[in-house]
This record gives sequence, C-alpha cells and structure tokens, in this order.
Amino acid sequence: MLKSRIIRRFAGLLVASFLIGGCAHLDMEEPLILDGDVAFEFGKAELTPRGAQQIDMYVATLTNSGEIRLEVLGHTDRIGSDSVNNQLSKARAQTVKDRLTKDDKLKPEHIRVRGMGSKDPIVYCDQTDRQALIDCLAPNRRVEIKVVGTIYR
Repeated sequence: MLKSRIIRRFAGLLVASFLIGGCAHLDMEEPLILDGDVAFEFGKAELTPRGAQQIDMYVATLTNSGEIRLEVLGHTDRIGSDSVNNQLSKARAQTVKDRLTKDDKLKPEHIRVRGMGSKDPIVYCDQTDRQALIDCLAPNRRVEIKVVGTIYR
C-alpha cells in the first residue's frame, strides 16, 4: 500500500513538473499533488505565490480538456489535534478551489472539496525532535486535485 502511494505521489509530481515546465500534456488518470510545504506555509491555508502559479498553470491545461468535474482533497500531517487538522485540510482544499475558479474558467459547482485531515498519510515518522518530525512528515501535507469526470452536453 505504501508503495502504491509513493508511485501515485511520484506520478502527481511528474504531472506538476510538466505543468511547471509549460508542457500542455495532462494525465487525467493521475491527480495533481500540490506539495503542502510549497503551496502553503506550515500550518496555514493561504496559497504561496508558487502554489498559486502551479494552480493557474493547471487550470490553463484543464480548460483545454473540455468541461470536467474535479475533487480537491486537502491533507495534513499528524501534528496537532484532529479537529485542527480537519479544519486546516478543508480550508486548504477550499483555497485551492477558490483559485481554480477565480477566472470563471472552471465552474465552482463542478468542484467538490474534502478535508481529509491526517487520515491518509504517505509517510510514517517517529522522530522525537519537532523540526525533524515536521521535515519528515512533509509529504503528508498536500492537496490533491483529481479529475473525477467529464461533463458532456
């Protein structure tokens, strides 16, 4: 199971690297995974300029793919309480949805947002030093954007 999560993450990172490089190729089967430490500051739900840029490039690619339905899943690490992590993960997912729909190229009603909290970790860490633990858990702090359907008229 951990191996499949790592492979999914790697595939998502490949999609992101294509987008950052300006390539218009998009694999609709794989989610775009926004690294939480690049797109957001630790413990915050506001997008960084780099995170906003990644989403804008993704939108440009998606709008060439017709009308689609998306699911945006926010994830956190295990640091902090479940209630705080659940709120943070949903707030980050909502921030991404807001950015996806800012230019009216994607419709808000076609995007579902879910906060996953710390329920679906990619890595497990047992460091006792707080900063080392924060660094180790970085892959768990992410937002996934999944294409879940195409809308035909």
